[in-house]
Amino acid sequence: MRNSRGILIVFEGTDGTGKSTQLALLADYLQSRNYPVVTTREPTTGPYGQKIRDLYVKRDTCSPSEELELFLADRKEHVDTLINPSLAEGKIVLCDRYFLSTVAYQGALGFDVEELLSRNSFATPPDIALLFYIPLETALQRITVGRGDMLNDFEKSENLSKVAAIFDSLSENYIKRINAEGSIQQVHLTVLSLVLPLIPDSLKLQA
Repeated sequence: MRNSRGILIVFEGTDGTGKSTQLALLADYLQSRNYPVVTTREPTTGPYGQKIRDLYVKRDTCSPSEELELFLADRKEHVDTLINPSLAEGKIVLCDRYFLSTVAYQGALGFDVEELLSRNSFATPPDIALLFYIPLETALQRITVGRGDMLNDFEKSENLSKVAAIFDSLSENYIKRINAEGSIQQVHLTVLSLVLPLIPDSLKLQA
């Protein structure tokens, strides 16, 4: 039995920065080296997360306060049922978005950043939060041209500009910023350089 606590690695940034791609690459890398990995995301696929996803196309059906409460409820369930149990089992948890996204996206609606951080104090802090950044124009082009997607109600240009500014203002010591303008492989190598020093060999599964 492994006695080591697991590692929580969070992938953050505005839409279009490639964080989900980098999460998948890191998961594959770690699993190929016999580390126990759990990949997850927020909003989750649970009942609160599904309500949040409905807002992607009809955000005006919910007040900002109600929206925030949905994110907090979804995260509480996520932390209690998946993140903390996985960490206790010595697993490496890779999470696509976490409470810093709530701080940035709800902060863009006018909520106070410090208040949002305080409201999320129940959430287990990450060992490292990889915060990916690129110019807003590049992000929007990746969403609409690269992925062929329509911008959802969280991705409008004016909103993303505010979100990016809040992400840029955060100074928590677990945040590591990554310029995501390079190639996928270049960014992946940067991710590895930041993450691997945090992961002890003791977390490896027994052969």
